[in-house]
Amino acid sequence: MLLSEIVSKADIRYEITDDVEVKGLSYDSRKIEEGFVFFAIPGFKEDGSKYIQAAINKKAIAIICDKRVSIPELKIQPAIIPVSDVRLVMAKVACIFFNNPSNYLKLAGVTGTNGKTTITFILKSIFESAGIKTGLIGTLGYQYNNILSKAMLTTPESIELNSIMSDMRAFGVNACAMEVSSVALDLDRVTGLDFDIGIFSNLTPEHLDFHNSMNDYFLSKKKFFDELKPDAVAVSNADDEFGEAILEDTKAGKVTYSLLKNSDYKVTDYSLSLDGSEFTIEHHGEKYFFVSNLTGKFNLYNLAAGIATSFEMKIDYKSIKSAIETLAPVDGRFNLIKLPNDAYTVIDYSHTSDSLKNAIESAINLINESDSGGRVITIFGCGGNRDRLKRPVMGKYATELSDYVIITSDNPRFENPDSIIDEIVAGIENKTNFERITDRELAIKRGIELSKSGDLILICGKGHETYQEVKGIRSHFDDKEIVSKYMNLTVEKRDE
Repeated sequence: MLLSEIVSKADIRYEITDDVEVKGLSYDSRKIEEGFVFFAIPGFKEDGSKYIQAAINKKAIAIICDKRVSIPELKIQPAIIPVSDVRLVMAKVACIFFNNPSNYLKLAGVTGTNGKTTITFILKSIFESAGIKTGLIGTLGYQYNNILSKAMLTTPESIELNSIMSDMRAFGVNACAMEVSSVALDLDRVTGLDFDIGIFSNLTPEHLDFHNSMNDYFLSKKKFFDELKPDAVAVSNADDEFGEAILEDTKAGKVTYSLLKNSDYKVTDYSLSLDGSEFTIEHHGEKYFFVSNLTGKFNLYNLAAGIATSFEMKIDYKSIKSAIETLAPVDGRFNLIKLPNDAYTVIDYSHTSDSLKNAIESAINLINESDSGGRVITIFGCGGNRDRLKRPVMGKYATELSDYVIITSDNPRFENPDSIIDEIVAGIENKTNFERITDRELAIKRGIELSKSGDLILICGKGHETYQEVKGIRSHFDDKEIVSKYMNLTVEKRDE
């Protein structure tokens, strides 16, 4: 595609005097090749304009940069195209360069604080059960046609997004379920994509280091639904306090799901156990029964979101039911591991105040349902260099709801892990049912040593992650492996 054609289609006011073929796009000067366009993004940590000369040295044919940037005198003069918003222009150009691949996919975007990953896996399972070849983009990676790529971002940058969808189209993929983060929405990563379905899970405090306030966080999510096309479908959690407001200005058709309030798709007659769940969905006077390997009330919301969306896509009940019955728990999302002493560990990604609360409440419900008389032992920490406001809240929830709590490290990054724990402990009121063990491996070991038959040990925060980041260095660390390493301590304890 010619540079002049891209500039024209993207509505960029710039006259191309020396037209050339565009061979690729990049915002990383290290990935520039001859014939590429380089986007000099004014980043949060580094300014892309610092790398303009490096991109030119690699024979970039055009530089799209912030119009406020003073461009130094260059040895070679490619097209220097100043714009008001580099990220927005990059998203438009990416759609154009890759021939708008989202137009050819049934694209479902899932946004909200919690549940995004599980809902996308539920959708993928149902779509494929109905014979729809489906791709997936999210926290656990990018999947299509038996290809699995590691995810560096929950929602990739616009260039990668369009490239992935272009590949999906080439492999005959017909639908895509993707996670849409609030950061991605604010940074225009999904601008220009043609969404057929938007799904809202819930909204609780998270990413406030980025958004500054809950209102800003809400507005970034609302933007997604405000921009849906009239023939799209917007699916929302009616039980969430933001569930109605998020749909207020959307032009799309509105659909709701719930466990408590009246909605288009309401979960009723449910039961939860360590083995999974059984529930009914009521829709327009009809009742649909389901059995699932997923457990926990929060997963009932995730399942309802996926089922409501699938019915709206005219997928038949038999296909939906079959997919729900066979879907395995998503990696790192409330994964149960039975210990030799008949206690269980639960590996869960819950890293926000609300998701931690949900996980603990689900554990309590499961113990009550099983009549085991067991305890909930919660092990968790908070990530460094992230939203600090949630730390004391998580400490409060954990100690008020759990029988015992071990406060430890998550990914401290560049913060002192003991200082993070101090901030968690600051939220604890009149409770002594906790201890602090900074070393996460020793914390998990301690939880296993404390356990007895019927107990549930909730290990929260990292879920699927297989690393721990300390002072900028990532070292291998897998909660599941640590459980396996120490689970036989329960045998030794019993034999004493």
